[in-house]
Amino acid sequence: MTTVMPSSDKIYAIYDVRGTLGAEIAYIAGKLVGQRGCELCDISHGWNPLGKAAWRNAEGNLARVEWLHADHQPTALSSYTSGQLPCVVLAGAEHYKTLLNRPDLERCQGDINAFDVALQAALDGLSID
Repeated sequence: MTTVMPSSDKIYAIYDVRGTLGAEIAYIAGKLVGQRGCELCDISHGWNPLGKAAWRNAEGNLARVEWLHADHQPTALSSYTSGQLPCVVLAGAEHYKTLLNRPDLERCQGDINAFDVALQAALDGLSID
């Protein structure tokens, strides 16, 4: 079953890292020594700074996802996601709904195909009002 969403709804995947060069370097250094991690980074990039091929060539639901660094979120979305990054959020005209939280993303174990399945399951589970 595929859920049909209103065309105004957007899916955002928000990384738990800022998008500045300094923040990216600090993240990589922290990841190298095992003191930093971001489950979405593992899913989309792993150790490839250009991103995994399946992520770059996204199809289906993956192509509908807008991937954002923490500091690139619109203000209202940033308020909603505060303290819960990384996560995937459905943004409607007047609401936000978390589709995948950190534990959900951890269960994907860096696998973009597992992420796609989890995202589809979350979308299938939405109630249409």
